[in-house]
Amino acid sequence: MPTLRVPSQLKYYLDNQTDVALTGETVGDILRELVDQYPKIQSHIFDDKGQVRRHINLFVNKENIRDLKGLGTPVGEHDIVKVVPSVTGG
Repeated sequence: MPTLRVPSQLKYYLDNQTDVALTGETVGDILRELVDQYPKIQSHIFDDKGQVRRHINLFVNKENIRDLKGLGTPVGEHDIVKVVPSVTGG
């Protein structure tokens, strides 16, 4: 079962967990299940149009899904999907 990993600043929305095992065949499937199980995280990952927020980067293992097939990127049983918010500032 793939694992979704979030940074510590988002674990509050996942019952204080940074790793959550989810089912799905693609990154999009994983994110839909995540929001179904933990609705409070939705606004932190998705905008009001249902698109992944621009400042959220998603990786399957070490590969950015933007370089793969986006939300259609397949995930395997032992893959780790990482949610990595961009850091800005100066």
